[in-house]
Amino acid sequence: MSQFEHFRLAHLPVPQRLVVSLVLIVLGVGYLIATYNLYLTYNLTDGEPGLTVSDLRRAFYGRRDNTKIASKIDGGSMSQFLTKPGDKEKILTWIQDGAEQPGYESVVRPILQENCIRCHNPNGLQRFAPLTSYEQVMTVAQIDRGEPVALWARVAHTHIQSIGLIFLGLAGAFSFTSVKPGIKNAVIVLPFAMLLVDFGARFLAKFVPGIVYLMLGSGACIGLLFAVMILVPLYEMWLKRA
Repeated sequence: MSQFEHFRLAHLPVPQRLVVSLVLIVLGVGYLIATYNLYLTYNLTDGEPGLTVSDLRRAFYGRRDNTKIASKIDGGSMSQFLTKPGDKEKILTWIQDGAEQPGYESVVRPILQENCIRCHNPNGLQRFAPLTSYEQVMTVAQIDRGEPVALWARVAHTHIQSIGLIFLGLAGAFSFTSVKPGIKNAVIVLPFAMLLVDFGARFLAKFVPGIVYLMLGSGACIGLLFAVMILVPLYEMWLKRA
């Protein structure tokens, strides 16, 4: 145990430092791209540009006074695609009149075909929410209760496991820096804890909308810790004087 007590990444030969550094850099770039993907996924959920608490509340809690498709086309992320005057109102009227199949075939289907199907099909960007049949449209013509639990479970189990392995690598590298033990231990433990808090909050936000603030806080904490666990080892390996 004592032989590792004073070992630091800066003690590694140049080839090994290059390997560790490149892994850290690639993980950092991947995190930035993942963050941008989250922004693109949720920033227009409330119909306004920019990722806000309103977007997260709409995405995970829903809009309980409206159907899902109505909340999307009336001030939501899909309203920008219904540019022809009257199209939005025709869909909303169809929903209010009972969302029956004859009205879907004669009124709603042509509007969706023209404006939405290019993404909302089994092979499109929105393949998880296809709108190519009456039955599929009816699944979103219900009260908007946000992200389904099944979708949360599908995302949570893969992300917790994969991000946990990423933190294993980052925390392993960070553990061989010269940071004070107390701070080092906190930085190592917190990412794993915040990961569980983040996905736990994502689940609970379906029932308590105010939980989205906890989701934002844990996500920000994860981003900060990600940066610390990447930048500190890089600094000590290449810039810090022995």
